[in-house]
Amino acid sequence: MGKHEAAGGALTIMMGSGAIADFELYEFGSELFVRVWTPHNCDASRVRKQVAALLPSHLEERHITIAES
Repeated sequence: MGKHEAAGGALTIMMGSGAIADFELYEFGSELFVRVWTPHNCDASRVRKQVAALLPSHLEERHITIAES
């Protein structure tokens, strides 16, 4: 399974549970980044840590951006 598929699968589960509203995966150079939208005004730091904990190890917390809803 590739890094896109693994990250997409974890984020889809988070969407299904209501933890996030939407997400976008994008590449910059050779690195994969994630943009996440929350369902309501949540603590961005907390959501970023939760997302990072569920993603594959090659995606670190610095690869995650919480977008304004």
